[in-house]
Amino acid sequence: MKRNSVLSLLALLFIIGLLTSCGGGGAGAPGSCNSENTGVILDVSISPFYQNIDNLTSSVDIIQNICISGTPPDIIDYDEYFADHSSLININARLINPNPSIQPGTLYIEKYTIKFVRSTDSIGAPPIESDTRYQTIVVTPPLSGTGTTNTKASGAFVDLIRKEKYLKDIQGGQYNSNLPHNFTAIFTFEGKNQYDKSFCAVATTNFQIGSFDYCSITPKPQ
Repeated sequence: MKRNSVLSLLALLFIIGLLTSCGGGGAGAPGSCNSENTGVILDVSISPFYQNIDNLTSSVDIIQNICISGTPPDIIDYDEYFADHSSLININARLINPNPSIQPGTLYIEKYTIKFVRSTDSIGAPPIESDTRYQTIVVTPPLSGTGTTNTKASGAFVDLIRKEKYLKDIQGGQYNSNLPHNFTAIFTFEGKNQYDKSFCAVATTNFQIGSFDYCSITPKPQ
């Protein structure tokens, strides 16, 4: 128990340290850093989804089950939908100075990294390897005023490679197999504006990983 308490504290300090280094106070707060370089503050949120944007869910499925439809004798078996779990990236941009002397430049996110941190109740779960994606997301900030602009993009969350690795680790017997497990995903976005000034932004979201029933979104065989 003492060892688990220490690990839990370290995980919490890691999250706090990361968020503090990229916002948390001053012009870059909350969630953005180097806003003094761009004149723009970014507020980013992450909404996990599975299969399509209409199915927003933070339950990441790692076990492909068999779906059953029909009644005897017309029973049909088919594989549950099983693929990457994705994310909706929602970015609100606002100005530090509502009356800038220089027009704020367009921001170009060039890449983002996802780090996965086990929750305090899931310290015994397998680790999930970080994921870095190179994806251009164009953010056009307001020209002036106190309003915001909104940009949406689809991105990665927990891909099929990490899902399959997680299940393999669970089945290996080294880790706690009492599914589901709880995690926090930390997204760090990096890029430059049109004047070649660097910036970043951080967003977090909680999720569960385990065995979930997605037969309702699985296409049935014809």
